[in-house]
Amino acid sequence: MSGYPELTTLAFHINKMKEIFFGILVTISMVAKAQKLEVVNYTFDDDRFGLTQFNNRMNTDSTDYGLQNGKYVYQVHNKKKGVTKWVTFSVGLSSSTSIGYKASLTQLAGLQDYGYGMVLNAENGNNYIMFGISSSGYYMVNYGKAGIATNVTKGWVKSSLIKTGLNATNEIYVEKTGNTYQFFVNDVAVVSQQISLAKFTPNVGLFANSEMKVAFEQLQVHQWTGQAYSQGKIQPGYKPLTSLPVAARPVPTQSKQTEVYSVNFGLYKSGYGLKDKDGFRLVDPVYRNGYISEKFFIAESDYGNLFGVYDLEGKVIIPPIMKAIKASKSNGEVYFSCKSESGFWGLINQSGKTVLPFIYSYLDHVSEGHVYIKNSKGWGLVDLNGLPKILPGTVDDKAEIEKVRYRFPVKLKDGRLITKAKAGDGGKVGIMDLTGKWVIMPKYHSINSLDTNQQYIASAPKVGETNRIVWGVIDKNGKEIIPFKYSSISNQAKNYIVAEGNDPGGYDEIKSADAEKDEEDEWDDLFEGFDAVENRKWGVLTSNGAELVPVKQSMVEITNDKNVLIINQNEIVGGKEKLKNSFLIRLKKQWLAWQHMMSLNTTLLSSRAGRKDLGGSCFLIFPEA
Repeated sequence: MSGYPELTTLAFHINKMKEIFFGILVTISMVAKAQKLEVVNYTFDDDRFGLTQFNNRMNTDSTDYGLQNGKYVYQVHNKKKGVTKWVTFSVGLSSSTSIGYKASLTQLAGLQDYGYGMVLNAENGNNYIMFGISSSGYYMVNYGKAGIATNVTKGWVKSSLIKTGLNATNEIYVEKTGNTYQFFVNDVAVVSQQISLAKFTPNVGLFANSEMKVAFEQLQVHQWTGQAYSQGKIQPGYKPLTSLPVAARPVPTQSKQTEVYSVNFGLYKSGYGLKDKDGFRLVDPVYRNGYISEKFFIAESDYGNLFGVYDLEGKVIIPPIMKAIKASKSNGEVYFSCKSESGFWGLINQSGKTVLPFIYSYLDHVSEGHVYIKNSKGWGLVDLNGLPKILPGTVDDKAEIEKVRYRFPVKLKDGRLITKAKAGDGGKVGIMDLTGKWVIMPKYHSINSLDTNQQYIASAPKVGETNRIVWGVIDKNGKEIIPFKYSSISNQAKNYIVAEGNDPGGYDEIKSADAEKDEEDEWDDLFEGFDAVENRKWGVLTSNGAELVPVKQSMVEITNDKNVLIINQNEIVGGKEKLKNSFLIRLKKQWLAWQHMMSLNTTLLSSRAGRKDLGGSCFLIFPEA
């Protein structure tokens, strides 16, 4: 939770907390060293992370805040002197690490005998830590727990360490290790205190008193665990699990590379670790889950459901402090989209350096040097410097509940992004380029990208049946290649398997906007689909929409070979459907092999086909489409 509270103060002494209102997001980045992560290093030189601009519009008893001239400016106006308020930034921190907070602060205008400074762990007006200075040369430390304020210093302390006067920049630093907080003024330690708050909160921000205008020149936050290698790494000084002798009888891995292995420790409990290509254990099975992705070991700790990333020698790339990690690869570099304990997402590269800060509500895979994101302003697309290409808030997406479940990542392809227009722009799906312009207008229910000729399979509401969708194919310019009249369409090689008629399982129905209900309905639809009677007509179309197999068949089924399909023709015998003919069609070479030569249905076959008999098998040769 973040906001600006109001405190009544008398000449540097804080007495009472009253109210909370608003919050803002800031930036996070991480350094390459595994033991220390740079959480924030923001000089406020631009607004790439969606911060507001300072507008200098003040009213009685109000505040103003935002970016101005390379600073993050905060101004408090209150007719009553000594009223303190703050504005906070929500950052992606973990409560299990040591943390360092550093702020470069300047007072730009206003009263000089009142305090301003940095607020930490600011859950609300009842739980917080405040470290303040004044332009007249004082500092103080104060914290609140469950609504009770406690002074760490004996009131305000006069100090020669503080640079006095307006526009003088001072650095204050707080280091947290466990529940011990140490406070520094311009690199000199001034006080240390054990502080146990009601709970850890990742909010950090700027506070000021009435009639003061102050600014962050720079904000930095680091966190570290002191962990250089994975838990269970077998190395000098580590005692391996006695229940599992180290490589008693090693067996080389089948892949001849480092692999994950698992050990069953009893009912519903397994441990995961790493072994090298010769079968020797590198890491004991101390993780509750683990897998290798893009040659990195992503593992879940047995405590706190926290994930970390390690190289295949067990060195820490990302400490085990993340709630979720997803790997992707772009231009030869591996990236990890990580969800922090605070719920915010960020992007870390294969060296352990944060590429995009943990300020995003959601962050997808990297593709073509860009990432689909959501921040406080909405959905958009940014490059790997965080610069918006499609401004957040320009487009929309499905319900947020779908973003925390299994989903296909949203990726660029050839500089194009399939995305959804805002509700005010119709709320349908189209395709944008990197300038934010629609290259295919948002008029579809869904669009799926294909690998061939920049074509797209798309769906749209069925004419006359608004609760159903039909499928077709469009090219890169939105021109219709295959008409929108099919209840099912999928590409196989360079051709399309299509079906006419309503889907008996209801998979062509438009679902309700109630995401939770839809999830339950998916299970109902699945079981109903087992009993559904398939009475649609199936066929195969070429890439330009021509009929390769007429849309008259009882079923078209795929095989293990993507270039071979099974064509079934059924008939009704005694009121029951029975297989009459079955054919194999090889799409790549465009020939048809008849399995039941004596009952060949010639109406299936194109008059363009030649015929060749080979050892009792009948092949019908089609020209290339």
